[in-house]
Amino acid sequence: MLRTFHPHFRPIVRMALCSQLLWPGFALADTAYDNAVRQARAGNYAPALTTLRQVPGGRVTTAQLSDHLQIASWAGLDAEVVEVYEAQGAGRSLPVQALTATARAYRNLQRWDAAIALYQKALAREPSNADLQLGLAMTQADSGKPAEAVSRARALVAARPDDPARRLALGYALTRSGATYDALFEYDQAFVRAGKSPEIAREYLFALQRARLPEPALRLAQQRPGLIDPGVQRRLEGDVAAERVRLAELATRSEKERYLIADRALVDYDQLLATWTPVSQAHDDVLRWRIDRMGALKARTRTAEVIAEYQKLTAEGVVIPTYARRWVASAYLDRRQPEVAVDLYRQVLAAPDADVGDRLEDSTALYYALLESDQPLEARKLADSLALSQKPRVELKGLPVGNPNDEWIDAQQLAAQAGTYGADLPGAEQRLATLVGQAPGNLGLRVAQADLYLARDWPRRAENLLKEVESAAPRDIGLEVAQGHTAQDLQEWRQLDALTDDVVARFPENRQVQRLQRQREVHDMAELRVSTYGGKSYGGGSGGAGAVSGSRDFGIETLLYSPPIDEDWRLFGGAGYATGDFQEGTGRHRWQRLGVERRTRDMTLEAEVSNHSYGHGDKQGARLALARDIDDHWQYGASLDYLSANTPLRALNSDITANGGSGFIRWRANESREWKLALSPSHFSDGNNRLEALLTGREGVYSAPGLQVDLGLEVGSSRNSKEDTPYFNPKSDFSVLPTVSVNHVLYHRYETVWSQQFQAGAGTYSQRDYGTGAVGLLSYGQRVMWNDVFEAGAVLSWLNRPYDGDRESDLRLLIDLTYRF
Repeated sequence: MLRTFHPHFRPIVRMALCSQLLWPGFALADTAYDNAVRQARAGNYAPALTTLRQVPGGRVTTAQLSDHLQIASWAGLDAEVVEVYEAQGAGRSLPVQALTATARAYRNLQRWDAAIALYQKALAREPSNADLQLGLAMTQADSGKPAEAVSRARALVAARPDDPARRLALGYALTRSGATYDALFEYDQAFVRAGKSPEIAREYLFALQRARLPEPALRLAQQRPGLIDPGVQRRLEGDVAAERVRLAELATRSEKERYLIADRALVDYDQLLATWTPVSQAHDDVLRWRIDRMGALKARTRTAEVIAEYQKLTAEGVVIPTYARRWVASAYLDRRQPEVAVDLYRQVLAAPDADVGDRLEDSTALYYALLESDQPLEARKLADSLALSQKPRVELKGLPVGNPNDEWIDAQQLAAQAGTYGADLPGAEQRLATLVGQAPGNLGLRVAQADLYLARDWPRRAENLLKEVESAAPRDIGLEVAQGHTAQDLQEWRQLDALTDDVVARFPENRQVQRLQRQREVHDMAELRVSTYGGKSYGGGSGGAGAVSGSRDFGIETLLYSPPIDEDWRLFGGAGYATGDFQEGTGRHRWQRLGVERRTRDMTLEAEVSNHSYGHGDKQGARLALARDIDDHWQYGASLDYLSANTPLRALNSDITANGGSGFIRWRANESREWKLALSPSHFSDGNNRLEALLTGREGVYSAPGLQVDLGLEVGSSRNSKEDTPYFNPKSDFSVLPTVSVNHVLYHRYETVWSQQFQAGAGTYSQRDYGTGAVGLLSYGQRVMWNDVFEAGAVLSWLNRPYDGDRESDLRLLIDLTYRF
C-alpha cells in the first residue's frame, strides 16, 4: 500500500492500520521459525517469507497462511499477498488481521471493489473495530466514493474527536473529495493534538501546501529539519516565490507595496536559480522558476527582461504555459509591440486550460492591443462581442434574482468606450450615460464618462463630474490622471503640476501616469513655429499680377516661444518676410515681433510690439489680443492693431498702412460642430475705412476610424468707404462658399499620425458694380505629427474667383511647422 499511495498519505495508513498487524503466534514451536518471526517484526522479512514459501500448498495451515499474508504485507509485496490469498485463502475463514492485510494489498493495487469487500467482511466480525473503519473509509475515498468515505470518517471523528489518526483519515477523505480547506482544518486539528509526531507534522505541512499556503508550510519545514525530502523543500521554496508573484499582481494599499512583494520574489528566484541550476535533478524545477520569475519581472514593470527571458526559453524549446503567456503578452504591449501581443493574447484566450476568471481581463488587454496596432474595427467588434457574452446578474442558489455581475458592467464599459476610439462619440456618450444611471457609484464608469467629455471638447463638464467622483476616492489613480488632462485643457497649469507630481511619486511605472507626465513635459518646452507660403496668380485684370496677393508671391515667418515662466507667461519673438509682384512693382515687407503671452483659465492674452520695413523707412506697430471662454460652448475675443499685420502688401508697397481691430464670438457644440462670427474694422492711412464680416461654420456628417467628413460654410462681406485705391478695395462685396472637407488618417502609431486632407468648395462672389460670379476651390494637403513635439503640414490649393469683374486663378502652397524642445 505504501508504494502505490501518494507519499503524503503513507503515514496515515501506518497509524490507522498497523495496530491490526498483531502476530497471532505460529502453531509450530520451532525455535528457528520463532527467530524468523521476531526478525520480521524488526523489519527483516526474508527469513520468514523464505520458510513460508517452502510450505506445500496442500499442507499449509490457516495460521501459516495468515502469517504469510501479514509478513508479505509488511514487506510491501502486495502482488504476493493477493496471489497467496486467491490461491489458498479465499475459501478459508482467516483471522481479521489477515483479511486486513489482504484488503490493504488490493487497495494498493487499486483493486478497489475487492478491497472494500474484504474490509466489509472483516467489519462483519468486528463492527466496532475503528481501524477497519478507517481503512474502509480511505479505500472508499480512493475508489471514487468520497461522499461515503467522508461520512464514515466523520462518524469515527465524532466518536473520538481527540484521536489524531481519525482526524488524519477524515482529512484524507476530504482531500479526495476536493474539499481542500475542510481537509486542512482536520489536519490542523491533528497537528494541534499530536504535532510532535513527525508523520502528523508532515501531513499537516502537505495539507498547507495543497491549500496554497506555502509560506507557513515552508516555515514549519525550516523549524523541523529533515521533516521532508530536500527535493520537496526545494519545490516548496519555489511555491513561496510563486505565491509572492501572485500577490504582486493584486491591488494593494500602494504601488510601492506591490513592488516590494515583487522584489522579494525576485530575490527568492535569484537565490534558487543560483543554488539549483547546476544540479541536474532540479532541471524541471529550475525551468518552472524561470517561467514564474517572468511574473515578478512583469509586476515590477521590467518588461524588457520578461521578453528577453521568454525568447531564451522558447529558443531552448520550452513550452510556455498559458498563465505565463499572459505576462509575456502584457510585456510586449508595454514595450509597444502590439502585433505580437495580439497573437499571444489570442493564444491565451483559445487555450484549453485558460482560467475562466481571467477571460475578461485578457479580452480587455486584447482589445487595447488591437487598438494600439491600429485595428479599431476589430477592437470594437471584440468589445461588443464581450459585452453580449456577459450576463447582468450572477445566478446563485437560494437567490431568485442573483447578484449583480461586476464583469458585465466592466464589459459594457469597454464596449461604450470603444465608441470613443471608433469615431462614435455620440453613441459612446449615450451608452455611458445609461450605464452610469444603472451604477451611479461605479468609479470607473464616472471617470470614463469624464474622459468622453474631454474627447467631445467639454472640459468644464468633465471637471465638474470628476469633482463629484473625488469625494468618494480622492486619490484614485484613474481619477487623478483624468483630472490632470482636464486641468491641461482648462489651462490650470498649477493644478496640472500638483496632480502630475502626486501620481508620478506614487505610480512612476504606470503608463497612464507616464503619458500625463510626457504631456506636462511637452507643455513646459520651448516652441518654434515656422510658416511659409508661395503662390502664383493667373488671369485677372492687372496683367496677370494678381489683384490681392500679387504674382509669384512668397512669405515666411518664424516665431519662437519661451518655456512657461511662472506657469502662465511665455515670451515670444520672431521675424518674417513677404514679397509679391504687383502692377505697381515688387513689394517687400520685413518685420520683427517681440511680445508676451499669458494663458490662464478661460483666458489667453497676447501683447506685442513690432518693427516693419517695407521700402518707406522703419515703422513700429503694436498688437493686443484677448480670447476668453464663457463655458464649454461659447468663446469671445478681440484684438487691437496699430500698423496691422493684416494690411495688404500691395497697400504697404504704396506706403499705405492700416490700424484696426477685430472681434469674434464662437459657438462650439462639440468636436464636430461649431460656428464663428468675426467683425474686423480697419482704418487705412489714405482715409479708407473698411468693415469686414466673416461667418464660418463646420458640421461633421460622417465619421469612421481614421476618416472624418465635414460640411463647411464660409459667408463673407466687406464694405470700404474710399474708391480708386492702389490695393483691391471693393465698395462692397458678399461671398458664399460651401465646402466639403475630408480628413483621412494614412498611418497611426501611438503619438505618430500621418494624414491627408481634401477640400472642395463651390460658391458665389458678388461685388457691387461688377455683378455675381462663381467661386471654386480645390485643395489637398498632408500632415504629420510625431512624438508630441513635432507637427508639420503642407497644403496645395487652387482658387478661382472674380476680382473687379475679371476672373483670376490662384495656385498656392502653404507649409507650416511646429517643434517643441
